[in-house]
Amino acid sequence: MHRTQDTYGLSHFRQRTSEHLERIREGRVETITQNGEAALIVMSPERYDFLVHSAERGHLWQEAIRAYRAGERGIPATEAIRALADEFGLDL
Repeated sequence: MHRTQDTYGLSHFRQRTSEHLERIREGRVETITQNGEAALIVMSPERYDFLVHSAERGHLWQEAIRAYRAGERGIPATEAIRALADEFGLDL
């Protein structure tokens, strides 16, 4: 979760990069400002991958809802649950 206290000026980020990297490696997301305005967001590669994966999942859900409303047939729930369990390495 992003917190407003995780907002820092660019000069602070430059001067204390190692401190910022330590927080980012712990999973924090930081907003870096320039001239008082948000200029960039800094996060770990793992956090970025998670966000991209989540966005892709959201797109898939929207497509599934569209298909359902259009009367297209889906796959059985048990098959979908097994596929998700396999994807996440879960035993059913």
